[in-house]
Amino acid sequence: MSASPAAGNAGRSTSVAHFLAPHWGRIADRLAPVIDREGGEPDSAPAALLCVPDSGAALELAAALRAARPGVPRILPVTDALRAARVLRTYGAPIVIATPADAERLLAASALPLDGLQVVALVCAEEFDADQLAAVMASVPKDARRVLVASEATPMVEILLERYFHKAHRLADDTAAETTPAPVQYVCVRSLEASDAVPALLDDLDPPSATVVTADAAAVHSALAAHGYPADARMVQVSDGAAPPNVALVLFAGLPSPAAFDAAMAAKPGRAVALIAPRQLPTLRRLAGAGGVTPFTTRRALSAARAQEERLRKELRAVLRTDYPAREIVSLEPLLAEFDGAEVAGAALRLLDAARSAAPTAGGDARPATQVSATPERPTRSAPPAERPGNRDTRPTRGARVRDDFPLRDPADRPRSRFVDRTVRRDRDDAPRGPRRDRDDAPRGPRRGPGDAPRGGAGGKPRGDYGARPRGGFAPKRPGFGDKPRGDGPRRPRGER
Repeated sequence: MSASPAAGNAGRSTSVAHFLAPHWGRIADRLAPVIDREGGEPDSAPAALLCVPDSGAALELAAALRAARPGVPRILPVTDALRAARVLRTYGAPIVIATPADAERLLAASALPLDGLQVVALVCAEEFDADQLAAVMASVPKDARRVLVASEATPMVEILLERYFHKAHRLADDTAAETTPAPVQYVCVRSLEASDAVPALLDDLDPPSATVVTADAAAVHSALAAHGYPADARMVQVSDGAAPPNVALVLFAGLPSPAAFDAAMAAKPGRAVALIAPRQLPTLRRLAGAGGVTPFTTRRALSAARAQEERLRKELRAVLRTDYPAREIVSLEPLLAEFDGAEVAGAALRLLDAARSAAPTAGGDARPATQVSATPERPTRSAPPAERPGNRDTRPTRGARVRDDFPLRDPADRPRSRFVDRTVRRDRDDAPRGPRRDRDDAPRGPRRGPGDAPRGGAGGKPRGDYGARPRGGFAPKRPGFGDKPRGDGPRRPRGER
């Protein structure tokens, strides 16, 4: 790799890959000369697109760029795609910082024009996936300058370089320099909040002497002044790496450079704590080397844990004083042949914590672990009216019907009811059967004789009185369909008709 960290040595149409520590100040120093445009209009179309892993990184990189170049054109960190689309359509922005997913949404909505794009940069490229950048990199003009920033050349970074950064110039920072192994502790904070967290850590440790190593001394002095520290306080000094010999505490406000780390740890401090972002932890491990990196536990967290344990012991004392747990002792006594009593009790406490953490709290019935009563509740003499047997509703309750098709569902996807054959077949064994005439136990009617009238068939026409022809006399003709109705007046003689 080339040792020069300059960003502007390569031509406009070439690709550059920077390998440096994930520190937003150093990243901004490398990107500012690339994206800074002379005479850029603040309401112009996007000329630089910077892709970051998350929205929080977009805000931190935007703040670092403004601090590195106060005259840089307006920067739009995308924390929400809808809001960013409205801002881009109304005002525009020369520099856009977004995640690959948000940039793809803006491209799909035609809110991020990339025709005039001059620079595209992938920041913290080791956290990206090559496939999620396909849509964004395909829309970037071929003559746009491409910049990649990563902490180390991981396999995923090599894939990105091979796919989107053809023949990229590799520029390495001093992250690969050898450092002296030294133990250090860390506290995870946001990069913008490292300076603000310095007074709280000093209050927690209360060291007789401390040195704060930071690249932003003005922010640390402002935070210390807000908590009552004078500007020339000897108790707490602010430097860029140098520390007095045998200082009680070295506090790194942000990820230090290898040179600053070596200079601070050469003073042999009594304790070293680093305030870093979670993505900076691998780099801190490389700086510490064989010394090791361990998390720092604050005094407030220790006090809360001890208070929780004391509440648990108080509950156990209350149970032991209330009643002798004979049944529980009988069930656990066989384990004493294999394990110690304290081990069995510890396993029981672990099961208790797991059960309490998995208890439902949405309905409001479950109480917190610290409020569970240790004494068993005594049953009341009379049950409430809703629980008495006389007032209890024995009707089965029907559950709410699940609306699978709500709010929208294709009718073709709804489950169709299958055809149910309800035909009763006499030849089936389980078909209902009535009394049969050929069975001996079937009821029989009176036996018919030879002179009885024949039975009517199944299709016989029933005999009725309506329309029956009278015996004797003339039967009037029935009017047919379409006949003229006859009048009720006197009839004329036949000859006069």
